[in-house]
Formats: sequence, structure tokens, C-alpha cells
Amino acid sequence: MPTDYDAVIIGAGHNGLVTANYLARAGKSVLVLEARDLVGGACVTEELIPGSKWSSCAFIAGLLRPEIITELELAKYGLELYQGDALSFSLFRDGTSFTMWKETDRTLRELEKLSKKDAQAFLDFGIRLQRFAGLVTPYLLKPPPERSEVFAAFEAAGEQTLFDEFTLLSVRDLLDRYFEDERLKSMLTFFGMVSIFGGPSTPGTAYTYGHHSWGEFNGNFGQFGMARGGMGAISEALAASARAHGATIRTSAPVDRVLVERGVATGVRLRDGSVITAKQVFSNADPKRSLLQLLEPGVLAPKLVRDVENIDTRGSMARIHLLIDELPQYLPFTDATEGPQHHGHQLLGPSREAFEEAYEAQRRGTFPSTFVIEAVTQSVTDDTLAPKGLHTMTLGIQQLPSELTGTTWAAEKEKWADLVLEDLFTYAPNLREHILDRVIITPDDLHNEYLITDGNIFHGSMMLDQLFGARPIPELANYRTPVRNYYLCGSGTHPGGGVMGANGHNAAKAALADTDGVVSAAPLRSAGTRAPWQQRMVGTLMGTRPGRWFGYQAARQPALRKITAYAARVR
Repeated sequence: MPTDYDAVIIGAGHNGLVTANYLARAGKSVLVLEARDLVGGACVTEELIPGSKWSSCAFIAGLLRPEIITELELAKYGLELYQGDALSFSLFRDGTSFTMWKETDRTLRELEKLSKKDAQAFLDFGIRLQRFAGLVTPYLLKPPPERSEVFAAFEAAGEQTLFDEFTLLSVRDLLDRYFEDERLKSMLTFFGMVSIFGGPSTPGTAYTYGHHSWGEFNGNFGQFGMARGGMGAISEALAASARAHGATIRTSAPVDRVLVERGVATGVRLRDGSVITAKQVFSNADPKRSLLQLLEPGVLAPKLVRDVENIDTRGSMARIHLLIDELPQYLPFTDATEGPQHHGHQLLGPSREAFEEAYEAQRRGTFPSTFVIEAVTQSVTDDTLAPKGLHTMTLGIQQLPSELTGTTWAAEKEKWADLVLEDLFTYAPNLREHILDRVIITPDDLHNEYLITDGNIFHGSMMLDQLFGARPIPELANYRTPVRNYYLCGSGTHPGGGVMGANGHNAAKAALADTDGVVSAAPLRSAGTRAPWQQRMVGTLMGTRPGRWFGYQAARQPALRKITAYAARVR
């Protein structure tokens, strides 16, 4: 087995595998080393209970850049992304519910049941969100811009207010600008609460909401889907593509140290003592683990060590994976028959007060009195995940403390899971008698088993002080470290967390530029400050009261779905 490579990548998470792909396709000899016995990191499908599989951590596909899907030919290597009619189902504490459909007209008519005024505002908000994403997306597959550069782009486009709304405001203030119905605001608030240390009133949380906005599915703005076989199918396709182009991937191969000689990375030493040399070394781990654990003490300057230690990695999540023999009978349905409420993302009990209470508990290192539950039962639409007659259901809880005050997650995990399930039973009482088994993944597990510092799946806060040219800190913002030939390629780099792949792409391009002096451009959408004429026309139309009325009436008509879908296409 070779012991010398052009590039060694620590960690076979999705970003590490993306990096491996681009380097291998550039003709480099590449070795990926993964500590666990399977690829994927937090983008993984695992047989947690014999015969049944779950997406252990990430479970929704929407952020993976379409440019990467195309360039790396992931469909050719087995990736199938699909979508049901219903994107999400929200069940509120008062027993009312809301379904978001992939068709805009169905969603608008559903919203009218909550508030006719907010249904109109929802369309206005969507156009604003699309405009925000349109100005930020061109930076995703590029080196990190300075925050001033991003602001200048918004300024040149006449959208200074838009920048302020989605980067500086709290989610509460943002949504209060557009909507009146508390249920709708509570449902939308959730998307700003993912893996953060904060609550709806925390300034800057609007960006976390905006971060999720640039997801797309088959070119449809703001939509998401599922990966056939679970999220691990994304990682498996990336691994297959990398291997097909010459990369080697070794699992059960934990790295102990990055080897450094005279300030230059020369390879890695594995935990078993073996040494592998390489011209370049990449870490898919979070910045704290990459720089404070994988490097020998004394390699980095003391000030940089302090700055890395101060990277905000607070804010974690947890998962409860259930094996059930009957689907949830959500209120107010009369039985547990499969329906749209089971097909997409389910959000149970969203309430801004609950999100605020969760943050207060998070600050104290305790649990709130009640939980907002996100759920996915993918086996309903993917029979490869569970035996016939059974289903795999995942519950997710956000806004959790990485560490508990006066106790540990290991001591409290079963008690905590019981509390969550009691909340679940208020929305799906039948499940009390139909849970066969469960597996719990706590912030501690994310830290120790999945090797994610503090269990923060974004590898660091997604607030403005840790974004763009300041992610994770200004000194490390361009994927390079003070150790020459040692690169970061994980979610702690620009453009941030989620199963996006952009981080791995950008790190590979930076390293190729360093070695070859030339970097090939990705098929990026235009980074110009002017929106496409279609968007400008829609924006002008919706900027007038008659235009908003006309646009709304058109958008809610099933007969005009093709026109509405065209207006919502990402360009």
C-alpha cells in the first residue's frame, strides 16, 4: 500500500469527499482517512438497529450545490434525489395544522386558512428571500469575500435594507415585519433556530434563516427533498465518484497528528503509529479539532490558539431514532393511514415562546419544559430503510446545550428522551403503543463519536462575526492555515454549515491554485449585482399594490403553475 500521496484528507464527511473528488479529477494522488467504519461524517445512513436504517444526523437534502452534483456526476454514481408532494407538515399546539406543498398555489390556498393577509405577505416575503439568495449565492463557490464586499454588492443593487434584514435582525424582528399570524411566524422561526446558541430575539439569527433559503431542488428555489437510501447515499455517491477517478478511501483509520516540519505539513501519523507522507494535508474536521488537537502544541502562535479557542461552537442538537410498527396518527387525523403529513419534514409544536424558553434553558445548561420537535419518517417514501410493516422515524431537537449544568448527557440521555417522547405523544397519541425500539444521539455523542466539537453540526456559529471573510476567523478564512500546505475544508469554513459541498470544492480549488498556479472555474452563476431581467420584472410588478394583487391571484391558480414555477426558478 502506498505511503506517499499528493494529498491526504482527514475525514470522509461530505466536504472531505468533495475535496477528494476535485483533487483526483485534477490528476492528484489522493488518500482519504476516516476514523469511523463508514464514510459520511454527519451526512450518513446507519443501520442503528439490525434490519433498519436512519439518516443519523442530517436528514434533509436541499443545500447540496447543483453545480457539484453535475460536475461530479453524482447521479451516475448512484445518487437519486426525490421529492413528495408535501414538503412539510406543521402541527401547532392549538391542534391546527399547515402543509407546505411543492406547488406555490396549493401552499397559498393552505395559508389562507391561517390568514388571508399573511398568504399575500408570504408571496412578498418569498420574493424578498429569493432576491437575498440571488445576491449571496454567487459567493458560495468562490473564495470567501470580505463582509464589506458583500455589503457593497447589496448596495450596488439598491438592496441595503435587504442586507440588514437577513444579516443583522433577529428572526423575531424579521418575521414581524412581514406577518401577523403567530402560528405562521412560529413555523418559519424554526429555520433560524438550527444549531444555534440563541433564540428568536437574538440579533443576527435572521441569517441562519437566510442560509437555508438558498437551498434548491431541481432548480426550484427554497425547496428540498430526500436522498433515496438516506443522506448516506450522498456520501456514498461522492465516495464512488472519487474512487472512480483514482482516490483511495480508508475507513477505521483515525489520524492522531498532522506532521509538521519547519512550518510545513508533510503528512499524518495514524493512531496505530503508521506514517503517511503527502504534499498537502486537508482536514474536514471542525477548526478547533483541526488546529488544537491534530497539531502538536507549540506549532501555532499563542494568539492564534486563543482566537481558535474563542470560535463560538455553542449550540447543539440531538436525535432520537425510533423503530415503529404504525405511522403517527397526528392530530386531527382520524387514523394512521399514510398521507402527505408523513411524506416530508414534520414540525410539531412550533411556538416562538417555546423557542425563547429553549434558549433560556440552553444558557442555563438545562432542559426546557417543552420541546419543538422536527420529525422525518423517510421509510414511508423509501422502502429500502425498514422491513415491511415497520418504519424508521427520526426526531430532532434544536437549541440544546453542549454541556449540562451539574450533570452529563450520558447520565440524562434516557430521561431526556422520555421527556421528548411525552411531548410527541401529545401530537401523535397512538405512538405510545407502537414504538419497538429507540436509539439516542446526544450532543455528547456528536462530540465523541462523530468528532464534532461541542456537537455543533455547523462547526461554528452562523452569525455575521463568523461569516464570509471572517469564517471561522479572519486569519483562517481562505481555507489555508499558518502551517503551509495544511488546509481546512469542513463546514467551519466559508460558506458555512449544512450538506452543501461548497466548502470542500473551494478548499480543493485553493490548494490546486497553490500547486499549479491555475485554478479552473466552477460553472458559477453570474456574480453580477443586477438581478436577471425576469426577477427584476417580478420585483417591479410586486412593488405596486395592484401588481401584488395580480401576482398573488396568478400564483394561487393551479392553471398557471408553469408560469409560477418559472418565476421561482433559480438563475
